[in-house]
Amino acid sequence: MRDEAERNKALVERYFECVASGDPGVADLFVEEALWLAPQSSPVGRRHEGKPAVLALMASGVGLYDTSRPMDIRREAIAAEGDRVFVEMTIRATSGQGAPYENHYVMVFTLRDGRIVEVHEHVDTLYAQRLLFDPVGWRSPLDEG
Repeated sequence: MRDEAERNKALVERYFECVASGDPGVADLFVEEALWLAPQSSPVGRRHEGKPAVLALMASGVGLYDTSRPMDIRREAIAAEGDRVFVEMTIRATSGQGAPYENHYVMVFTLRDGRIVEVHEHVDTLYAQRLLFDPVGWRSPLDEG
């Protein structure tokens, strides 16, 4: 059981390495029927079902940041139990409009056979809305009609 937890944590670490370096191999870490659940108050908040939808979600976020400046994804804690890996982290970056961005996340990864099956993202959505989404005109579903 401990070996499984260590393998699962290593896979999630690999995911973050791919994200940080822009490695397109990140796609290989997901199963075809992958699911990413984003907070419902976010403009991207919903169930993103299937690998293409998950990868499209990941790609859509790139334009929210100033990619000429480094993004620091600092993992404060990582724990694994069974097929799940829990990551507490802080993202420090610069928004596309040049504002400093620092938000705290908890990500829950579900893994199967060495691949990512599900990701549940927990984040301060109001902070993200004000600093990342509002400036580019992406509205929260809570602000819609």
